[in-house]
Amino acid sequence: LESFGRLHSVMARMQKKFWKTKQVLIKATGKKEDEYVVASDADLDAKLEFFRSVQSTCTELLKVIERYQQRITSD
Repeated sequence: LESFGRLHSVMARMQKKFWKTKQVLIKATGKKEDEYVVASDADLDAKLEFFRSVQSTCTELLKVIERYQQRITSD
């Protein structure tokens, strides 16, 4: 459970750094974003959002299972 939180934190920091670096690079080179790159970024964003949703659901399920195990073993 704790490892899920660390993974999410690391991924969030990496994604934030990636986007900041990308924007700096685009501004520095004076280039506009390629439409295929934008489409690829949108696809990546959708996949990351799906991953976060699955991760969150699994974390919640794990919590429910842990509570259930505590209840059945405490009797």
